[in-house]
Amino acid sequence: MFNFSDTKKQNVVGFSIVPGIGLEAVILDKARGVVTSYGRKKVDYNFSQRNIQNYGQFKNALIELINEMKIPPKSYAYLVLPNVFFDFIEVTSDTSDSGIETALTSTSEEFYIFKKEEPVLGWCDVANPMGTSQRRLAYSAFQKSDIDEIKEIFAGAGLQLAGIETAYSSILRGLNLTGLIKDAILMNSSWSALLINTNSYTLFQMEGKNLLDCNEVPLAIKSFSTEEAYQAIVSNASQLLSSSTTSQLYIISQTDDISAEALKKLMQFDREIIAIDSNKYSKKSLLEVSAALDFNEANSMSLSVLGAADSKSDLDLNLNILNNDPNASMGVYFTTNIMGTPTEVTQALVQQASIALCVLGGILFGAIIGVVMFLNTAQETQLSDLNKENSKIEAQIKALEKVEIKEEEIDMTDVIDEVANDNVTAINFYDSISTDIPKNVWLTKYYNKSGTQLAIRGVAESIIDIYEYYKNLRIVSPQSDIKLTELKVITNPNGEEADQDVSKFIHSLAIDKDVDRLYSFVISNTSFMVQDVKGVGYDESDILARPAAPPIEEPIEQPSQQMRPTRR
Repeated sequence: MFNFSDTKKQNVVGFSIVPGIGLEAVILDKARGVVTSYGRKKVDYNFSQRNIQNYGQFKNALIELINEMKIPPKSYAYLVLPNVFFDFIEVTSDTSDSGIETALTSTSEEFYIFKKEEPVLGWCDVANPMGTSQRRLAYSAFQKSDIDEIKEIFAGAGLQLAGIETAYSSILRGLNLTGLIKDAILMNSSWSALLINTNSYTLFQMEGKNLLDCNEVPLAIKSFSTEEAYQAIVSNASQLLSSSTTSQLYIISQTDDISAEALKKLMQFDREIIAIDSNKYSKKSLLEVSAALDFNEANSMSLSVLGAADSKSDLDLNLNILNNDPNASMGVYFTTNIMGTPTEVTQALVQQASIALCVLGGILFGAIIGVVMFLNTAQETQLSDLNKENSKIEAQIKALEKVEIKEEEIDMTDVIDEVANDNVTAINFYDSISTDIPKNVWLTKYYNKSGTQLAIRGVAESIIDIYEYYKNLRIVSPQSDIKLTELKVITNPNGEEADQDVSKFIHSLAIDKDVDRLYSFVISNTSFMVQDVKGVGYDESDILARPAAPPIEEPIEQPSQQMRPTRR
């Protein structure tokens, strides 16, 4: 009666905001693997506030794309936004959705954006690399006021907004759509993707179709020279990759400042590297495109907009924050043959069928009730016998309740050993201050809470010295999750300081101000650094690692607000 082999899913228009590109829109013929329609319009993005700069500009761009691409009214749309917040969390297997939402909201509110703005969350299960029985979730969050504004604009434009998602998960789905990772998924091998954006770069570590880890490193590329920007990415990414079993690396550049092909040649990686440019360096489109499209635009089409148009991918990674919004549901959207007649199965048809099934179910239920009443008399005798047996069992339970409880003895030696072991990490980090600092590195700020929350600020003459110190810290405490969370040039080649607050410190160093360059850095694993380093509720220490450098009265610079480092 139903020939589901002839089903055809309704197209979903994928939209994506990509800094440097603007608002993209794409429609796919997924069966043929062809982009049938594509367009883009300029839309500015505010990196500091992590939202669309001008919603009036966004609304006009959306309406222009709808008209130019002839998108029908009430079409389903799926929007991808630049990442605002992304992290992992583990919960028990029996945790309810409401319990998960409460835990994720509490954690995301520690990020500076959500200290004054309510978050809206999306999450999904991912593989647990530790192999524990707990559920491991990847989740993202956006500002509620921005999401409400976007939903209102799409409704006013006559489109049904079916999803809003972070670019991180959408880019991985887009990469899957291109077929470039087909072999890695089939063989369930380890692979990595290095995503380069205007203000950061992110390394995804995958096993087959499972996301294992994600590390974002803030990097204001435009504040560096071209050579320095490439070197900073190569140095840190190579170090992250050195400890992995990655067999393939995909370099994806979404900024005109970095060429994926050029970066590929500089990477210190002895396995296969695939370069993907979604920028001015791109030479061909990621998928086959219709002959009527502008090939110059199609060549720089982003992976995130492809992932938006393929939100129901076989790569099961979807962080749609509208999953629980009934107004955003796409319902059932396919056509099928019913007794040889092509029939569109819509949400209304499903509702009508449900009503008919309810009526039929009511009739059957009435018949069942009649049978039950007929059998009720025979069952009353059995029920009486069961009640008597139950009384006997209750009497036995009361007799067993009188159990003597012995007072538990506490071994103080075990308690003392446990406290000492818990402080090993903190002691190791304190030892590192005097024993593992490279020659050309000066520490100016140190924060350590309970040996688990660490923040170190310092100055160095080269990036290599910074990474040498970072490596020493990891050797001292290999189980820690510290990251290099900030790297910034603080003097210009002509010797003028970029930050007057550090002039006293810089002038005391025996360096040539005309040619030498200093770098400030932060190594940390805590999202509380903005408040903690200023001493709100916690101890902090100014450090003078070298006699040649005078003490600093204030922190060198305000900590970067680019991104809270993800936990590994």
